[in-house]
Amino acid sequence: MRKRLYPFLCIAMLFIGKGFSQESGNYHLIINGDTTKINLKQAFEYKTKKGEKLTIVIDQPLVQTYSDEMISFQYDKTYGVSKTVIDVGIEQIMVMSSNGNGFIIQKYSTMDPSSLTTLMMGELIKESINYGYEKIEESFTIMLKSGQTLTGLKNTLEYKTEKTTYEVGAYGGKDEGILIVTMLQGDSFSESGESMIKLFLDTLTIKD
Repeated sequence: MRKRLYPFLCIAMLFIGKGFSQESGNYHLIINGDTTKINLKQAFEYKTKKGEKLTIVIDQPLVQTYSDEMISFQYDKTYGVSKTVIDVGIEQIMVMSSNGNGFIIQKYSTMDPSSLTTLMMGELIKESINYGYEKIEESFTIMLKSGQTLTGLKNTLEYKTEKTTYEVGAYGGKDEGILIVTMLQGDSFSESGESMIKLFLDTLTIKD
């Protein structure tokens, strides 16, 4: 019974942290124990004990890398990353834009999530289907950069001039694995929305 609750818990967490940015607050620059508040791209002058003046600037590259003990991937720094513990053995990582485009990854350390793809997709699209959206469903397979194969379902939903695409895929091993969801909504087929998802899938690595 408990396993069947996991996808529903995920849906509830999809939009928590939306708009989170790693640039939203000040940074602390610590030099030899001295702490100074500094913002990104703000020039800061530091004088050494020998009297030499150093200009220090903290910056971030456009493309960031997320990495932990199980996975790694790249993402645009504009969106930031939010992390949530959903339940014992389930951690969720999410990257979302303000218009709802983005992706989530659920890491499972106590079960293989491969059997959850159909149930998860059903939860994602059921309200749209009830509203009157037409769907085109197809299966997909992606070979990851790290060599594993991610398999799942892709649903394209259309209603009048609106179009939304969801992908749900999984890779599992013995009592562990990952489940991914990608979402392209509204202006989803704009260059920024497509590139956001492509960067994630092209760089996703599973550390077996």
